[in-house]
Amino acid sequence: MNKTISLTEVKARNLKWFSADNKKFFGDLRYWVLHQKGTNKPHLVRLTNAWTDMFGKEKEPHYRVNEITNDLKIGELNDRIFKSLREVKEWLK
Repeated sequence: MNKTISLTEVKARNLKWFSADNKKFFGDLRYWVLHQKGTNKPHLVRLTNAWTDMFGKEKEPHYRVNEITNDLKIGELNDRIFKSLREVKEWLK
């Protein structure tokens, strides 16, 4: 995939993913589409609280990354948890 993909394009193919209910359930705060250097492969980057407040803990924002498939569907979640957007960008280099 050589074309740069926008967040608007990804949202249009994944309406349920970006619904208000889904966003609230997962604790997502903000989204980006960033492309991996060299391959230009798109990834969905989420700033999220994703269940960090379970068992009485404070919410802790962090970043998670999902692959975006060739048909613009949101794919597999990367296991790594990133503390900053800068970390995500370094990982995508």
